[in-house]
Amino acid sequence: MSNLLSVSTVFTYIGYIILAIVVLLFMVLIHELGHYTAGKILKFKINEFSVGFGPKLLQKTKKNGEKITLRAFPLGGYCAFEGEGEDGAENPQAFNNQKPWKRLIVLFFGAFFNFLSAIIFSFILLLSCGYDLVEVKNVGTDSINYSILESGDVIYGIDGKEIDFVDDEYMNTLISITVQEDYSKYSGTDEELKAEYSFVSEGKTYYMDTRSILFNIRRDGNEISLDGNINVIYDANGEYTGWSLLSSERENNEEFSIGNYRYSFGESLLQAIPFTCKWVWKMLIIFGQLLTGQLSITTLAGPVTTITTIATYTQSGGFAYLAILLPLIAVNLAVFNLLPIPALDGFQMIFVLVEWIRKKPINQKVLNMINNIGLMLLLGFVVVVEIIHFAL
Repeated sequence: MSNLLSVSTVFTYIGYIILAIVVLLFMVLIHELGHYTAGKILKFKINEFSVGFGPKLLQKTKKNGEKITLRAFPLGGYCAFEGEGEDGAENPQAFNNQKPWKRLIVLFFGAFFNFLSAIIFSFILLLSCGYDLVEVKNVGTDSINYSILESGDVIYGIDGKEIDFVDDEYMNTLISITVQEDYSKYSGTDEELKAEYSFVSEGKTYYMDTRSILFNIRRDGNEISLDGNINVIYDANGEYTGWSLLSSERENNEEFSIGNYRYSFGESLLQAIPFTCKWVWKMLIIFGQLLTGQLSITTLAGPVTTITTIATYTQSGGFAYLAILLPLIAVNLAVFNLLPIPALDGFQMIFVLVEWIRKKPINQKVLNMINNIGLMLLLGFVVVVEIIHFAL
């Protein structure tokens, strides 16, 4: 029986791996569809639209000669324009013979489509699961916050500090900061501490002291602040070790329970764009921290790690985790592709701008050499990142 269960688990995980590959291919398809759509609108000649690299798996040739291709390795994709990467001196349809403003739009639209898809995914996430705000689900008569908090209350801040995922300031984080600032040491005597409710964990005795904390909540469309209660946990020496919103160390949903606040349809519609823009800003902060050494290279993920992460999180958390990952990946692709790194759209956009300003085309051989070297370095960097993840 155990062997059958193991085989079943393996096949189930393989199914989630396939789902993750499909998700990544879908994201790439959206990006390349942006380039393709802009190119079609601006009358560029397109030779091939490909999802993935490497050997061809499927290919269809349209009546106008365009090829739609699915390739073996879901590590990216491309939309091949006529004469792209060539000087195009003798080919009026070549990509580099098109006006600079047109090329800028085509290059930008890949990331723009990722951003638009992130807005849609954010709308779905907020409507179906919620993300940042916390809703009180139940307050039992035994709760330390009975008659203070009510079912349906939406907690949007703690002690005047609003929940903000951009700075990793979630409800739990804000409570921990507030409690440590105000109650880092038990204020009473040893005798008073020993008289508090106590419990034993891993052979050590801990004590709970009920103290006040300010909840910023939304109730019936109004924003109000309430002095609620929280149990601060101390060790035998009166040193802070944690906190709890329950009356004991055990989980008890009948006493008190919370969950993500699911936005209404209208709220999701209004918040989808600001929510996505916050993720863009968070990504820029992360890239800045990587450049300054504040974050380790291990925080990055290549395509293999991305696929396994999607599979693992989706298997363990179901749709809710997948709903969180979709806007995150879409924003990541949008921001990353606009960075001024060789082989990426942002790098090519810079050179088109330079050409536009100086009114003279840049030597295409030099640009191709820079792009090729950049691509090799980028692929090498991705391999290093994957090796580091595999070794950890």
